[in-house]
Amino acid sequence: MHASTKPDPTPIAAPPHAALAEQLLALWRAVIAPNGVGAYAIFEELDLTLTQVKALIALAAAELTVKDLAERLGLSLPGTSRAVDALVARGLVGRREDTADRRMKRLRCTNAGREALRRLDEARLAGIAQFTATLPADQRERLSRALRPILDGLAGGGGERQERS
Repeated sequence: MHASTKPDPTPIAAPPHAALAEQLLALWRAVIAPNGVGAYAIFEELDLTLTQVKALIALAAAELTVKDLAERLGLSLPGTSRAVDALVARGLVGRREDTADRRMKRLRCTNAGREALRRLDEARLAGIAQFTATLPADQRERLSRALRPILDGLAGGGGERQERS
């Protein structure tokens, strides 16, 4: 007699926030373990710091001032300026005068910056694909079903999430 491969319809009670966070951390470690070195090697190959990567990600999503970027990243203005200067010098970020206020400088991710982010994503994706390939098909399907509504919520703005206990 074969074991049923149908998912168990019994709802699983959500763990408290801290327990869920610990589960996600354990999952994240398992995901990055097989190819973590490869993903981090791209940082070195591109000669980017974590702060610079965070700045590129923020600037790929929106054109910002240095002050706005510093606030978004939770960094000091001088620290953000140094990171931006290095990215501008390497052609990964562009800087222009604000048309409404010429004292302000607007920052944007350049095509070269987007290419660097693409390479980082490619390395991360390789590690994730390596991890998912180790999962049995039924676990991959359950994981996909569990992630779908979360990702849909994030794509829909994500700001509608409510605090639940």
